[in-house]
Amino acid sequence: MAIITLTSDYGNKDYFTAAIKGAILSESPSAQIVDISHQVSPFNIQEAAYILKNAYHHFPKGTIHMIGIDAEATKTKLHLACKIEGHYFIGADTGIFSLMFPFIKPEQIIALNIAQESDSIPFPMKDVFVKAACHLNRGGTLGIIGRQIEQLREMKDFQPTLSLDRKILNGQVIYIDHYGNVISNITEKFFRESVSGKTFEIKLPRRNNIKSLHKSYTEVAEGEMLALFNSAGHLEIAINKGDANLANGASGLLGIKVKDRISIEFI
Repeated sequence: MAIITLTSDYGNKDYFTAAIKGAILSESPSAQIVDISHQVSPFNIQEAAYILKNAYHHFPKGTIHMIGIDAEATKTKLHLACKIEGHYFIGADTGIFSLMFPFIKPEQIIALNIAQESDSIPFPMKDVFVKAACHLNRGGTLGIIGRQIEQLREMKDFQPTLSLDRKILNGQVIYIDHYGNVISNITEKFFRESVSGKTFEIKLPRRNNIKSLHKSYTEVAEGEMLALFNSAGHLEIAINKGDANLANGASGLLGIKVKDRISIEFI
């Protein structure tokens, strides 16, 4: 039996997550279910991609990852099951897969042919994705539950860019963590390739600028601002010992929100 993980924007107040788990256990009573997160901001596939791509590879290969973000199918947004790096991912083709794996080609992509049986308001994660996940959990193959397609929807607009004169690197905020730290889509690899030994200045809202990088939060005094590449390899703007709940995290103090721009000027 494989592990089945759940990632959604359902929160923990409503019955949705419990209903999904009940549906899984009704079909596969011995299934191992792990919650990755249900606190994704509503319909925010960028945030979900950041969370899931930094969690999935800690699970054993063969794990099945269900994604309940903007999951209702349309003519241009299919329900998919993909095999990528030995893991299975089930969700709607919103562009989330290309955000998670911009440089990795899936081993297999299947457009699911599982239809919702009831006429009630669509609940794809329970009525469609659970059936696909339990099929895989029983050892079934992808080809049985859909038709093969060749390409995922791409979301190139969410990738950082370097200006033609290589003087400005533009990124955006993709996630605010529990501490109020601001995480951008600028990876350490992309930054190192762009900086090429030049000095730099990170431009932030409210005329806040940062001219150096640190390796840990404790390299600055409590309450001070810093920039570093976090454990996921993304550029992060933080306040040492900041707390989003107390409004003294970097997001609150600096007035930075998800989708805000972060620019780095190379001098």
